[in-house]
Amino acid sequence: MQIGLWAIYAIFTGVSMIPVIKLDEVRSNPRYRILWLLSLLVFIWSLLVGLNLVAVDAIIIYYSRLITYPVVFGVSYAIFSIFQVYTEHRTPKWFNYIALAFLAFEFVIALTNTWHLWYVQMPYASSLTNEAYDLASRGWFFFLHTTICYLLLVVGFFRMLCYLRRPNKHYNDAFPFPMILVSLVVGISLNIVHVFFISFPIDPTYIFVVIVTFMLYTIIYKRDFKVNLVLSSRQILFSKMREMYVITDQNHLIIEYSKNLLKRFSNLNLLEGESLKEFYRKIKKDAVVYRDISEIQNETYDPKKVYLHIDQQMYRIDRFRDEGTLILLYDETLTIKMMHEIDVIRSLDQMSGVYNRNFFEEHRVKLEHDYPHLGLIMIDVDGLKLFNDYLGHKSGDQLIMRFAECLLSLQKTYDDTIPVRFGGDEFVVVVKEASHDKLDEIIKLILAGTQSENRLEHISFSYGKAMRKPNEQLHTMLKRADMRLYEMKSNRKDYKNDLIKALIEVTKDCEI
Repeated sequence: MQIGLWAIYAIFTGVSMIPVIKLDEVRSNPRYRILWLLSLLVFIWSLLVGLNLVAVDAIIIYYSRLITYPVVFGVSYAIFSIFQVYTEHRTPKWFNYIALAFLAFEFVIALTNTWHLWYVQMPYASSLTNEAYDLASRGWFFFLHTTICYLLLVVGFFRMLCYLRRPNKHYNDAFPFPMILVSLVVGISLNIVHVFFISFPIDPTYIFVVIVTFMLYTIIYKRDFKVNLVLSSRQILFSKMREMYVITDQNHLIIEYSKNLLKRFSNLNLLEGESLKEFYRKIKKDAVVYRDISEIQNETYDPKKVYLHIDQQMYRIDRFRDEGTLILLYDETLTIKMMHEIDVIRSLDQMSGVYNRNFFEEHRVKLEHDYPHLGLIMIDVDGLKLFNDYLGHKSGDQLIMRFAECLLSLQKTYDDTIPVRFGGDEFVVVVKEASHDKLDEIIKLILAGTQSENRLEHISFSYGKAMRKPNEQLHTMLKRADMRLYEMKSNRKDYKNDLIKALIEVTKDCEI
């Protein structure tokens, strides 16, 4: 029987030692510090169990057994804390301080038990044996200690079980739900039997905790740390990349940001452990994020923002059941800026600053689709050829630019107007949400902006307007507006004669 007992002790002591050795190299990492402390406490418990098995000296038997109680509390709280971290629950600092104070208090009570008998109702005696200690009645503080330890374990296990059964988990842990549940039931049941009914040579609670600690080490360290270890082995490759990147785990929580990403967006307070959704929320303050160029083609270019093209790939680590995401962020700001500049060149009339015919044709289908109440004002500026012939093309260009400025100023009052130069002296004002009254008001604004007592600064123009009929195309509207324009223009021959006289007078003055 003694050989079997030592064999069991040797096995569980060896098992309790593995996490201590393996985690020692990463104990400075906050993510594994609590797990290492738990492993260390369990190993200390193993040494105390071994000491109790061989001890014959009364003082060693008495105080090694008493010191086991605060160690057990430390183990219970460490397991609770690990479950809190693993299940993404935040433990308040004040709660940790209370637990630390209670642990210190337990050590004091254990070392002074012979005077107050709160743990065991037996003072120290030189004739004390293990058998006598086991038969002694427990004090009130022992039951308080036991109740608190049970509460910590039950709350921690309950949260762990709820977490493992969540339907939206994207992976399976090394130890599934049934094993966690069985270990909880068996461990608590054996401990109750040991405390109140049958005293085992080795405390079954100790065996249970060794098993649980090794399970936690396997679940958290083997699953989580090895995945990070594999990723960190590629750190040199990632650090050489010019592209910014983000790595997430299977829960879409950030594992790592590239250094150049953190440097580029240092003002955003990007934190490891936050969700990918939160990362996108933060990054969009300073950047435009897109997966395909078509997503931003119809958006207004923002020169104050960085343009990031996202390439998102799932990864899976060989021999592990975990998946994650590698997100590369390509800085395409210069490319988007060049595309914007090219688009401006293609879409704007370079001399007047209004949109050109090319812009109108590119957006014609979208305008027809999105705006059923379109309106058009087609305009022909009078006298452009005369200005060119009598005063030169520079004077004709100034006439066009002054008229274009008047059309652009419309947007201060009506932001749904689109001024377009069709070419030469022809302009069109597109009104997205129009009515006959609104078109008349716009024409009045144009007339007011072109009036001048100076004959050569006054701009005369002919126009024709058209309101869209149901499902009518823009080209048909243009034809209707054009017909009305030429009806008006045919009745304005007197203006041409008056303008010629004014231009002749100007040229004579210049010759003198």
